[in-house]
Amino acid sequence: MIIEISVAAVALAIVVLIVFLITTLRSMSALLVQTNSTIHELQHHLAGVTKEASDVLRHTNAVTVDVLNKLHSLEPTFHSVKQVGEAVDEITTSVKNASVSVARTIKNKVESEAYLPATSKIAKAIQTIPLILDIWHQIKLKKQMAAASK
Repeated sequence: MIIEISVAAVALAIVVLIVFLITTLRSMSALLVQTNSTIHELQHHLAGVTKEASDVLRHTNAVTVDVLNKLHSLEPTFHSVKQVGEAVDEITTSVKNASVSVARTIKNKVESEAYLPATSKIAKAIQTIPLILDIWHQIKLKKQMAAASK
């Protein structure tokens, strides 16, 4: 009798084990079906994302080429601005030199006139008019030269 009970218990345990295995295999099968459908959806979405990324790259390349073309077209402008800057520098240097020359001339004239007998203010003003006209003429020539070099 013990053997019969033991055989019945073993049989019952095997049936329970088989039921649990069947349940586990069914859930695994459902999980595999769901995983398969998810993979197919991901492949579909990945194809869309890849196409969009390619479109973005093409658009970015087109924009980059456009920007480079515009930068190349601006090079003459920058070159012209550089030349204008150099011309302004030359004018500034010339004006500075003329100012130094005028200041030196005036200083020398004042120093040399300090030893001369005093003259009227009008006579001194008349003496400086040619000097002022000469300076004005030099500045005008420098401006004309700068305008011609442009």
